[in-house]
Amino acid sequence: MHVLRVVRVLLLVLVAVVIVGAASSVLSARPDLQKAKRNVDTSWSALSGPLSQRYLLLADADQKLQPIPGPIRGLVDDVGAALTSWRDVREHGAVAAQVKAANNVEGLARRLVATAAVSPRVKNDPEAQQALVKFIGDGSRAGAVDFNKSVQTYERERRGPVRAVVATVLGDGSIPALDTTDTSISAS
Repeated sequence: MHVLRVVRVLLLVLVAVVIVGAASSVLSARPDLQKAKRNVDTSWSALSGPLSQRYLLLADADQKLQPIPGPIRGLVDDVGAALTSWRDVREHGAVAAQVKAANNVEGLARRLVATAAVSPRVKNDPEAQQALVKFIGDGSRAGAVDFNKSVQTYERERRGPVRAVVATVLGDGSIPALDTTDTSISAS
């Protein structure tokens, strides 16, 4: 009987230690996670404006490619839809949704540039070529390096058994990095 009492007391002490340890982990994780999230939001705010300008150049190129028949036509329509989605998400979406939409635009833009580079019809259209060159030469993604670093820091703060639970409870989901693959590489 005496042994059972000791075991019960030790069990209660162990449970109390676990609860206190978890609470202190939660309280210490929250400020770090919030700071990392604020850094991501600040970096994205600095980057999303230049991306909007970049996508205006892409929209111009897309418009110039619209009347050209052939395989490029399907990509032109896809890019147009992706740009519309970007504009909508940019106005009303969370950072993660905006980055996903931007990554979709970037991927389609690379495909469009690569297809245009091998299309004889596009090569014979100087206006379309000029619009593509403007888009390819745009350097407005330079801020993506800082954004991607802040995303790495944020994701590092989200890892771990306690921090992952805290992030989930606080609603701090995963945020993707911005795809910075060079568009001009696809064209060559």
